[in-house]
Amino acid sequence: MKKSLQVALDDEEIIELMRLLMDDDAEAALAFLKKHFKGKARELLEGG
Repeated sequence: MKKSLQVALDDEEIIELMRLLMDDDAEAALAFLKKHFKGKARELLEGG
């Protein structure tokens, strides 16, 4: 079963995401994902 995951970002976070995508900064990208998606992914797995 597919589930969707949404995250709301402010302007600064969008700029940070674009920088990560352009710079291929893997370490910073992982930190960004952990900050913004970790809790949401856990909620989905636990029945959300």
